Amino acid sequence: MIALSAPTRAGVVATALALLAVSGAPAVAVAPPQVDPQATPPAGSAGPVERMAQRSDCTATGVLPGTEPGAVTASQASLGLPEAWQHSRGDGQLVAVLDTGVTPGPRLPVVEAGGDFVADTDGLTDCDGHGTLVAGLIAGQPGPDGFSGVAPGARLLSIRQSSAHYAPRSLGDDPALAQAVVAVDTLARAVVRAADQGARVITIAVATCIPAGADVDQSALGAALRYAAVDKDAVIVAAAGDTSRGMSTGAACDSNPLGDAARPGDPRNWDSATTLSVPSWWQPYVLSVGAVGPGGQATSFTMAGPWVGVAAPGEGISSVSNAEGGGLANGMPDNQKGLVPISGTGYAAAYASGVAALVRSRFPDLSARQVIDRITATAHGAARAPSNLVGAGSIDPVAALTWNVPAAADTDPAAVREIAAPLPPPPPDPTPRIIAFTGAGVLALLVIATLVMSRTRKDTTP
Repeated sequence: MIALSAPTRAGVVATALALLAVSGAPAVAVAPPQVDPQATPPAGSAGPVERMAQRSDCTATGVLPGTEPGAVTASQASLGLPEAWQHSRGDGQLVAVLDTGVTPGPRLPVVEAGGDFVADTDGLTDCDGHGTLVAGLIAGQPGPDGFSGVAPGARLLSIRQSSAHYAPRSLGDDPALAQAVVAVDTLARAVVRAADQGARVITIAVATCIPAGADVDQSALGAALRYAAVDKDAVIVAAAGDTSRGMSTGAACDSNPLGDAARPGDPRNWDSATTLSVPSWWQPYVLSVGAVGPGGQATSFTMAGPWVGVAAPGEGISSVSNAEGGGLANGMPDNQKGLVPISGTGYAAAYASGVAALVRSRFPDLSARQVIDRITATAHGAARAPSNLVGAGSIDPVAALTWNVPAAADTDPAAVREIAAPLPPPPPDPTPRIIAFTGAGVLALLVIATLVMSRTRKDTTP
């Protein structure tokens, strides 16, 4: 398991990725990873695994000049949330956010403290702004403006697992490796902690990238993911990863080749993957989410990979700010102390997590695997499905809540059909009446014919 190149991490993480890219093993054939049967999930106890030090000042998201962050964005409008809320608002669901922490506020009033792996807090501190943005997209409360999270009825569990502003106090002879080891350990522990605290949906909105073939032990992470997804029946949603910096600092992920329909034995081209997105590549335990723009097309920064399951909006994001007062924000601080528009696959993962909460609330008897199947089976818009950029296509909350999805829909897409409204009573079938009238008519004709023939005989009888 490893966590290296999240777009929100500091430059030391970028260095870690660069060093791994240089020193990692040559590219090898990739296949979906297998959980080591001898590996056990780590303890889910919170607290830093290494002594950490704050290396830079905290930052806050804000409002781009001349914009209104409370206006309904194209991303939000594309989800059809008002119609979806007629069926579910996510009531009764606990959604864990494994990120940079969440700052509660008026738009995020129900956030439970899940613990902190960065410093000695309860997890309700966000020094970066990323985690609060993600939380707002999942369960932000409606207000007098047009903004709302996807599942405003859900509760949130905040676990601070990372921060761009913190690093281990002692980096040793290999700072990149030291940072990677800490990130690896905390990710697995945070997954276990979220599962043990009852999260029905676990959101990992920070992608992690390593070169395929790099000598990095992910066995503990695999055990943690299986424990959460199978033993604890939690839906795990993860960002596919970003191939460009966009609005954030840190390293970008190298993308992978697209799928190859000409290779029926490996149509999604696992064999040619060069970069692993962690934890997305841990199939089938994770729903990996790519990003699309307002028009439904894959964004220029979304990372391709054979593990991508679906896509969701990832550009022009507005959500809840970590600034004092807890207002809305549509700008992220850049390295020049300005603000840039918010974008990234992490926010697409947040939207998908909200939909998972809606589905779990409406269909409480579905397993985590069945929830993922339902979201995937009702997605749409992929040029070819599944696509290594957008998976089965863009998520559709209304369809996920209203369509009839058989248990094996992922193997038989044609079996998916919309649940239609009750049909009006059919008009009476006229066939019996026609037959009756025809029979009566024939009988009458026979009677008349008989009478005529009888009279004719009488008239001709001498």
